[in-house]
Amino acid sequence: MPALTPEEKLKIKNSIPESSNKIFCAALSRIFYAHPDPSRWSYAGLEGAVVLAKDKTRNSMVLKLVDIDGTRGVIWEHELYSDFKLYQDRSFFHSFAGDVSGCLDVLLNQGTD
Repeated sequence: MPALTPEEKLKIKNSIPESSNKIFCAALSRIFYAHPDPSRWSYAGLEGAVVLAKDKTRNSMVLKLVDIDGTRGVIWEHELYSDFKLYQDRSFFHSFAGDVSGCLDVLLNQGTD
């Protein structure tokens, strides 16, 4: 599994400023969803580095996906609510309830760092 390069780490730090966030970890990932059919996964077309961070302005934990191939910055975000549950379906496949009712989101982990 590929690790984040120094250039990718710099892009993450530039997209998620330290002044308003505390980054805990990041990994190359893709986003999938299961909606409207909860038994069928679909690729959301989003990939980059998923970051676990504390958003100091909202005082909450969040997952943020940073576009590391382009210049779009944070392209997806999911706040970790109080009863948030992350399921490890496989060593590289993690799922959780999404923002849309009846929708599941998933992180396909392509590497860790």
